[in-house]
Amino acid sequence: MINSFRPPLGAVLLFLDQSFLCIPARTGDTQPMDFVPTRPTTTMFLLRHAEAEGWGLSDGLTIEGAQASEALVPVFQSLEIDGVFTSPAIRARETVQPFADAAGLALTTLPDLREHQTSLQGHIPDDALIERRFKERNLSRPGGESFNDAATRLRNAIKSLSRRPVYAPLLSTHGGLIASVMSALYSDFGYDQFLQMPRPALFKVTHNHGTIREIQPLTLP
Repeated sequence: MINSFRPPLGAVLLFLDQSFLCIPARTGDTQPMDFVPTRPTTTMFLLRHAEAEGWGLSDGLTIEGAQASEALVPVFQSLEIDGVFTSPAIRARETVQPFADAAGLALTTLPDLREHQTSLQGHIPDDALIERRFKERNLSRPGGESFNDAATRLRNAIKSLSRRPVYAPLLSTHGGLIASVMSALYSDFGYDQFLQMPRPALFKVTHNHGTIREIQPLTLP
């Protein structure tokens, strides 16, 4: 499977406004954080799930998506992934299940990795406001999240995971959530770039104690 996504202005996205990225730690995480690694985590991997049957929490992968998830196993092995965290959505879980089984790793569900909730009913993929959200970042429907809300949620998850006893964690999540952070940090990442993001898509996140330094899209086989 060829990853056709090509970010504008180079493959490595470097973000210099560190003050924008400094986020206080969350409380009430789903697992106790009673361990501080002796060497801090500096790398995480963000994964957009493979092709799915639909957009609901219970929708699984298509046949093509399941095949793509199997093809990801050697990719993740080469990256020495040592922890797997997933959105509550079945499609996100199924995308990393083959690797977790092969590696003997348990899957940990993190609610903060769920898709951008565009309304009270959840995520609406054909929401007419999606394109506008890339420029009007506080725009939201009643009961839904703005892009700024979603981006803060993902950054909080990254900050939280930086305190866990894993050194190369994999976060299986969603395109809308990833786009909310990418567009916040990189002004040339907009709606058109979001539409070009394949399923699956993999990103390497380099950070310092949970503060993002750069994001690099990786090419999948």
